[in-house]
Order: sequence, then structure tokens, then C-alpha cells
Amino acid sequence: MIKLCEIDVCTGCMSCKQKCNHDAISIITIGQFDYPHIDHSQCVECGLCLSVCPVINTSQKKGINHQSGDICIAAWNKNHDVRMSSSSGGVFSVFSERCLKENGVVYGAAWNEKLKLEHKGIEKLTELDSLRRSKYVQSDVNNTYNEVKNHLSHGRKVLYCGTPCQIAGLKFFLGFKDYENLFCIDVLCQGVPSPYLFKKYIKEVEIETGFQAEDCNFRTKKYGWRCGLLLLLDGKLKGRPRKIEMLMENNSFYNAFIKEYFMRPACYSCRFKNQKQGYYSDITIADFWRIGNKIPLKVDNYEEGISAIVVNTDKGRNLLDACSDEIEMIERTWEEFSTNGGLRRSTKPDNNDEALCYLNTHTWKETQKKFFPVTLRQKIKVLLFLLLKEKTLRKILKVTGKL
Repeated sequence: MIKLCEIDVCTGCMSCKQKCNHDAISIITIGQFDYPHIDHSQCVECGLCLSVCPVINTSQKKGINHQSGDICIAAWNKNHDVRMSSSSGGVFSVFSERCLKENGVVYGAAWNEKLKLEHKGIEKLTELDSLRRSKYVQSDVNNTYNEVKNHLSHGRKVLYCGTPCQIAGLKFFLGFKDYENLFCIDVLCQGVPSPYLFKKYIKEVEIETGFQAEDCNFRTKKYGWRCGLLLLLDGKLKGRPRKIEMLMENNSFYNAFIKEYFMRPACYSCRFKNQKQGYYSDITIADFWRIGNKIPLKVDNYEEGISAIVVNTDKGRNLLDACSDEIEMIERTWEEFSTNGGLRRSTKPDNNDEALCYLNTHTWKETQKKFFPVTLRQKIKVLLFLLLKEKTLRKILKVTGKL
């Protein structure tokens, strides 16, 4: 009898479901996450689902592992408006624009009309903004792997952006066939929280404020790129357009995320980070956190956001070279970049399961207060960002020797 991987290591890439030709795999919810489930009355035991599972087949095909001598590139979009509308340096937009201008298709995560995060393909530049910005929720990949395969078979260029495990799922789904017209970009993630818990949080905000949320931005640059503790909701209040900022205690969903609560179980034992399987993408991108803290950075507008780029393949290098006119780039050491939290897997808090059980019957605010309260240090940090902005604050920290 066909048996999928255990749920504690299942990443939810749904490569198995998309590969099944007999509709024998459905999606069930266990805890706060979705998992593939086999209907054995429909299953013909062909084994296709097992052949494309990146977890079961990790020993069959290794990704790219970086060594300490590697170079990392600090980069940002030369287009100021695009950079400011992105979470970090806006380099994803450059790669995407090039693909779209060549009649290609770009895949990434976007909010749908019900504020659910889904992967989708776009073919127009006017749709690109929906794929920008960090979204700290697990996305539903839907049937996008099959869509990608169909586009590739018709000779169209495809750029697919996702988490490392989603890219691994796509590559295993395609059997690692060397498609010249496929470019994969993974985004370093700290882990993926539950879309159901996010929906619960939004519902509580709506009930408390009378606000109807229609869009979400986890990190705006209103107070600087690295302020971090800001959630901006777009929507309506009494039928009129309005934006609501959720700061400090009110931003309990993001506060839980940065403290690594309520991640998908597989994130706590992630096999698709640098120290395990390696990366299956052509290019890895991330925020270049802490750049300039120890090694001087002579960039005046760093507070507008800086991306980190790690080139994994020759194809990735060719793509970066082709886009070099639209990107400012500076080589930085791997040692400086290696402090990025996305390079390691999340650490499960000791009281995570207890907090999750509590959250099932209590509000986000009540759960935060009991299990991961906002500290005085966090409050002071946010207030300083609000009052001084990042550039002034960093100057003070350097003078006082705290940076």
C-alpha cells in the first residue's frame, strides 16, 4: 500500500497531489496545516506520488551547499519606487520584469480576494505588484507545478519563486529535467506559519476594529527597512477605504512569528536549508540583515532596503548578469551574510504546543500575553524607530559603541 511521508516532515509542497493522475490524493487539515491524503479506493499504486516527494527522495538528488568562502552579493533595484514598494531591495522585481518582457510567466505568492495566500502565475507587468513583499504565511501552491510543466513544454520562459522546499517540490515534480527556459528563485524563510491561524488573527482584528481587511503588508518601510514590527492592513471601515497599522502588542501574529511560534512542524526539522539538502534554485534571495554592522557599508540609502543574492547555478549567474543594468550590486563576505536567520531552521519554543492549544480556545492577544509577551526592550526599539528613524538611530548606536 502506498504511504506518503510522515506529517511531521511533510512540507506541504503538494508535489504528490499534483502528480497523481487518478485524483486519489486530496487535502486534509491536521492541526493548523494542510496535508496530502491518499484515498486508497482510488489509488492504483503506480508510485508516481512517491517518486516526486522531495522528502522521501532527499538522498537521490542533493542541492547546492554553500561553503564559508562563498561570496554574497548585496543588491538593490535602481528603480526607487519599486524598491520602496518591496520588502527589501526589490531584486525579485528585476528578474520578474525581464521574464515578463520576454513573453514569459512569473509565479509567486499573492493574496486572493479572501486574503488567502496562493501561488499564481502572472503574464503582465501590471500584475507584478501582487507578488512583491514578504508574506509570513504558508502559500497554497494549487496546481502550479502542472501549469509550469505545460508552459515549459510549449517553449515559454517561466520564473518560479517560492520557499526552498517549494522549489525542491517543483524540481522533483519535473524530474530534474534541464529546462533552459525555467528559472527558479527561492526566498530564505524563517519558517511558515499557518494560514488558518492568520485567518483567525485577521478575524479578531476585524471584530475589534469594525474593519474589513482586503490586503496585508507585513513590513512597510514607513519607519525604515529594519523596523520590522509593523503590519499594515488595507481595507474598508464602514464602507470607506482605510489603512490600519498594527504595532507592538496589537501585532501578535508577527510577534509570534519572529519568536518562531506555530510554524509548520516540518520547519523545525527543515531539510532544505544550507546545512542539510542545500538549495535547488538558480538564485537565492533574502533580506541582507545586519549588513554594515561590523564591515563598513558606504551606501547612503541603505534604509530603503538591501537584498542579499546568492548565485547557485550557471543559469542563475547568466540571469543576474543579464539584469545587471537594473541592479546596484556590491560583493560582501559570506561571513557577514551567514548571520541571516533564514539560513538555519526554526527552533521550536518549549511551550509552543501548550501555546497552540491555548490559542485554539483563546484570542491572539490573550495567547500573546500569556506565552510570548512583548518585552520592554521590544517596545523601546519600536518607539526609537518611530521617533528617530533608522539612519539616525544607527548613528547613535555607532557613536555609543552598541552597533
